[in-house]
Amino acid sequence: MDMTTSDPLVGTTLDRRYFVESRIAGGGMATVYVAHDLRLDRRLALKVMHPSLAQDPTFVQRFINEAHSVAKLSHPNVVQVFDQGEDQGHVFLAMEYVPGRTLRDLLKAQGRLAPRDALNVMASVLAALGAAHQAGMVHRDVKPENVLITEDGRVKVADFGLARAVEQSNQGLTRTGTLMGTAAYLAPEQIERGTADARSDVYAAGIMLYELLTGGQPHTGETPIAIAYQHVNEDVPRPSHFLPGLPPEVDGLVTKATERDPRYRLGNAGQYLAKVLEVLNVLPASSTAGRAPLTPVTPTAATSSVTAPQLIAGGAGPGTENATMIVDMNSAGLDGDGYDGYDDDDGYDDYRSGPDDRRRRNLLIGIGAAVLAVIVLGSGWWFLSGRYADVPDVVGSAPEAARELIRSEGLVYVLSDETVYSDVEAGAVAETDPAAGESLSPDAEVTVHLSKGPQKVSMPDLEGEDSANALKQMEDLGFAPENVVQKEVDAEDVEPGTVVSTDPAAGEEADREGTVTISVSRSISVPPVVGQDLEGARTALQDLGLTVEVVEQESEDVAEGKVIQQSPDSGAGVGAGDTVTLTVSTGPPGVAIPDVVDMKVKDARKALEEAGFKVKVEKLFGGDVVTHQSHTGKAPKKTEITITATPGGIDLGDFGDRGDD
Repeated sequence: MDMTTSDPLVGTTLDRRYFVESRIAGGGMATVYVAHDLRLDRRLALKVMHPSLAQDPTFVQRFINEAHSVAKLSHPNVVQVFDQGEDQGHVFLAMEYVPGRTLRDLLKAQGRLAPRDALNVMASVLAALGAAHQAGMVHRDVKPENVLITEDGRVKVADFGLARAVEQSNQGLTRTGTLMGTAAYLAPEQIERGTADARSDVYAAGIMLYELLTGGQPHTGETPIAIAYQHVNEDVPRPSHFLPGLPPEVDGLVTKATERDPRYRLGNAGQYLAKVLEVLNVLPASSTAGRAPLTPVTPTAATSSVTAPQLIAGGAGPGTENATMIVDMNSAGLDGDGYDGYDDDDGYDDYRSGPDDRRRRNLLIGIGAAVLAVIVLGSGWWFLSGRYADVPDVVGSAPEAARELIRSEGLVYVLSDETVYSDVEAGAVAETDPAAGESLSPDAEVTVHLSKGPQKVSMPDLEGEDSANALKQMEDLGFAPENVVQKEVDAEDVEPGTVVSTDPAAGEEADREGTVTISVSRSISVPPVVGQDLEGARTALQDLGLTVEVVEQESEDVAEGKVIQQSPDSGAGVGAGDTVTLTVSTGPPGVAIPDVVDMKVKDARKALEEAGFKVKVEKLFGGDVVTHQSHTGKAPKKTEITITATPGGIDLGDFGDRGDD
């Protein structure tokens, strides 16, 4: 029968926007249609929840969570979710329409894939899952039916209908006693504890890789519960067991992902993708390994007597073994003994037993039931509580002591690189994740964060301290340099660079994540005056409120009256009224001037020039004996000295005096 023409939604418009064109698929929770977005004029897929499930607020909330979760993902290998809504009792999602076929369709057409083709498909799938894991989400239903292959060969992961943000995992959306997923791909921890994380997706991806390589699933059975039991109790065989010649690296990709104990599995899809790419790089491009005729995968018959589960949602009967199901675990026989719900239909209903036989049989049945009840209760206690360990309270302990306590409970101690503010002393344990008292499965990790001390401390008294020492003290208290602001203020009678006050004040509470202001006495920057005239330099310094002291010094290189050097040097910080000493040149150093009076002019000139002076001779009346020289004592070299000569060395001044007499 044509389901499209008989479907009442075909031809209708939801939310006055999405015109339903045709039905393309049906699943355990919803039906998928091709629709036309009248507002944006584009074709898309419309996923509409089954009416029976739309009446259940829990399922509606889970359906809405799909939109909220997947809409956060933006990845080329993830089917994009555009919108979510409800109209006339129909709860729906508007999603990207991906024309093509599912990976299941490809497997049915080809039987199995060559190793390189299988790994290329897995690389795209793991890239999509890796984006989800990085965003804190778990797919929970990884299988070929949820992998779409476009007409041009691109791979997209769809149906995050069971995805749930990890941080929302405690909101109680999964009902007690129910199990969601597809039996052939469920990880053991999902079956045993109902918990799923990134490693559960890795397990399902490993099962899917096994199926791509071999053409069959590793665990089969008459019922989904029979298959689930095998996931818990049996290892996934190596694909090379059925495909002789398959490279061991490819075998390893399956076994590493399908370890029954999640501790030994790859931690997330990103890690799995890295391993797949490593093997792809070393796998020969023309490899035909694994193309030998496939040995049929023999179903395991160990659990043929398990009651079929009651399907709250999902297919039933042939062809629906890979449907997503929500299984009532209590009615499915997973409530303790695995055999509930069986009638004694052995073909002997017409046997007539006597009263004694009936009493004996009833007694045996009663004893058996009592023993079975003890076993069930004991097993239930073990699975629900007895095998879990409580996180010990190690807050305030030294890291070494905390490590021993945590390990003594059978848990794994992990020391975090991140320290946190805490009232316990720095270096001690500040907190654990999970917190003390929480119950964990054996070998679960407990992350320990050490304390970096309290966030708020008493402000020290820094008044009178040198600013550099004050900054060092704040750093020792755990304040970051950018949180300590230094401000200059004018302060009389306070040494420049000295702390005047702080905000917060000494003794008040200071926040190590807040800002602390340290007020420091302002200093005057000494200007450069070397090379200037003494008077100009003196004026510049005195205008700044500084006192000037002058020291003279001879200099052959600096002209007389110029500043040779200054102390403190230019740029130094000083306070008002402080003294700046200027060294001023007095010119070149003096040289002793020879006494040349009464010497012949010739000899006098020679003596003066040899001493380094210039000589000017003045002769009166042709005189040749020096009677006078212009300089005596000391004078700088090259000073011009005038000598006066008269005939015979006669002092003409004497004659003048006599004439006057």
